[in-house]
Amino acid sequence: MLYTTPEYRTSDMYFAAYLRVAGVPLVRTERVERRVFFVFEEVVGMDDLKVQYFNRTAKVSALTYVDEIRNMKALLFA
Repeated sequence: MLYTTPEYRTSDMYFAAYLRVAGVPLVRTERVERRVFFVFEEVVGMDDLKVQYFNRTAKVSALTYVDEIRNMKALLFA
């Protein structure tokens, strides 16, 4: 039996950077036509991370977040 880890996909680069800072493993990127999706491992607490991000209550290191945005941009244009 082949077991696959549940995944979460987003095309939102800034949310993807936040997930990386929060420690969610990035599995891969997928290009579909002109869009790039960031595919993450679905982790325990993913719903809480989404709520915190979109409610503006998330707390992450600002410099680390900026570094991850740069990394996400590099993946977009690679």
